[in-house]
Amino acid sequence: AILLGIGVPNMQTFIINNRLASATQEFYTALQFARSEAVRRAQQVTLVHHGASGSGNWGAGWTMFVDANSNGVQDAGEETLRAGAALQAPLTLYGNANFANMIAFDAGGRLTTAGGGAFVVCHGANLVEDGQSRARAVLINGAGRVRFGLDSNNDGVPEKDSGAVASCTNP
Repeated sequence: AILLGIGVPNMQTFIINNRLASATQEFYTALQFARSEAVRRAQQVTLVHHGASGSGNWGAGWTMFVDANSNGVQDAGEETLRAGAALQAPLTLYGNANFANMIAFDAGGRLTTAGGGAFVVCHGANLVEDGQSRARAVLINGAGRVRFGLDSNNDGVPEKDSGAVASCTNP
């Protein structure tokens, strides 16, 4: 009973951290792939989410495609490169205002939206729960560089260049 009392909470934390890391890595890899394909093809590559328009809810799934006319909408004949499935609850993935509907890389690998932005992946509704981090961040600068957000002050909340991520729905 004592060993179970010690082991079960540690196993739960391990599972949560593994799920967070996996979901974050998968999305990070997709963004890197989109950028490299845009450069390789010398065409805009766009990702659009399947959540409600303007919601920034990327956890509902997404589609990546070659955006030949650079309009941010997948038109007939535009090739689908990848699709991301919806995350299983309680995982969430939200983009900030610059990525409320889409993200696109131009032929030079740069973002088509000024200023860059952030995505946050959470397990549940809180950035930190019971003293444990429940969030990860993926950051993209205007030049299109994709990187992970760090937790430099070890408070469990990932940081953007401008400070800590605000919440699980508002990076």
